[in-house]
Amino acid sequence: MRPFYEYHEKLMTGYSTSILNFPLHMHGGPELVRVRSGLLKVQLHSKEYDVSAGHMAVIFPNTIHSFQTISPAEDTIIDLIVCRHDNKNGFPGHLFGSLLDNPVLSLSQLHPDINYLYSSLLNEATTLPSLPTADAISQSKNNNDQAVISTILQLFWLRLLPRLQVSVPPHLSTTDLPTAVISYISEHFCEPLSLEILSKELGVCRFYLSRIFTQVLHTGFHEYVNTLRIDQAKKLLENTRDSILDVAIQCGFQNQQTFNRVFKEICGITPSAFRKNTE
Repeated sequence: MRPFYEYHEKLMTGYSTSILNFPLHMHGGPELVRVRSGLLKVQLHSKEYDVSAGHMAVIFPNTIHSFQTISPAEDTIIDLIVCRHDNKNGFPGHLFGSLLDNPVLSLSQLHPDINYLYSSLLNEATTLPSLPTADAISQSKNNNDQAVISTILQLFWLRLLPRLQVSVPPHLSTTDLPTAVISYISEHFCEPLSLEILSKELGVCRFYLSRIFTQVLHTGFHEYVNTLRIDQAKKLLENTRDSILDVAIQCGFQNQQTFNRVFKEICGITPSAFRKNTE
């Protein structure tokens, strides 16, 4: 999975957590975040919303968004469901490219089926089999699970859609400049990358690119790229036995010294200490 333009292989991914911190990113499928306790700050494009206990955030496909947990971990329970771009995920095709005017909803004001269906989806996500697809029995069970998830998702959207306020502003599209910037960087952040390269590839002057980072992404270009690289490095450190130097090079760093410095600035510990803590 590539961070910041996430490509999801599963029809749906879901889990519960006490900490949900994720920088600005987007993906081709819808995302649903339910807060059972605590407080979560969600940024959608340039607007910020507080999602408190008993509320749900609905994020349409190709919406630039981020998460920041405000409450202490011991006081927080957050459920997250994200779907891939697929006609089986129940999301109405005519709403792609639309803007949601009321992305945060109180569950107490919605049909009770919505909360029940959400919990059902979360349960299905945590019980999906992970056996090899070559096994015919396992593959059959997986297909049945996907069919169940698809059905629940369709029911979920049918219940939720009447409560959503949707508009299609003329300036919003999946090919606007912020989306193009995030898409390009997500594909190339492990390669040599600079504002000059980005400007040449997108045909946009550096001035406008700088404005996107300061006004939309609220960070600098290098800070944004380094966050992507370190996020990917953490996954490699957790899931592979590649050397620290190999991880650094795979994530776009020219040498291990720079990688160690940036990793510690962002994570507070060195890459080797991070790997040791996850073993």
